[in-house]
Amino acid sequence: MQNKILTYLSHNNLISSHQHGFLTKHSTCSQLLETVNDWSIALRNKHVVDVVYFDFAKVFDTVSHVKLISKLQAYGTDRTLRSIIIDFLTDRSQRVVLRAGTSAFSKVVSGVP
Repeated sequence: MQNKILTYLSHNNLISSHQHGFLTKHSTCSQLLETVNDWSIALRNKHVVDVVYFDFAKVFDTVSHVKLISKLQAYGTDRTLRSIIIDFLTDRSQRVVLRAGTSAFSKVVSGVP
C-alpha cells in the first residue's frame, strides 16, 4: 500500500523531489549529506549559513486520523485506497499492560498504529 501512495503522490507532484524520508535511495543519511554539502558550498562562497533544528521525533504521535483522512480526500486519492486506510485507522484502541496490572482500553484517535 505504501508504494501505491508514494506513486500517487509522485505522479501528481504532491511530494517534493527534495523529500528524503520514505523514498527509495533517500534517507536521513542522504538528507544530511546533501545538507552538509550545501553548507560547505555556501561557506566556500563566503555566504552566511544559519541552521535551525526541529525535533520531529514524535511528530506522528500527533497526526489526527480525521485530519489525515480529510487531507487524503482533498488530494484526490483513490476511494478504495482511502477506504482501506479508514478501515485500518477506525475503532482502534490501546492499553498498557504491566506485571502489576493493566490499564483500561483507550480509543486511539491520532498517531501511526
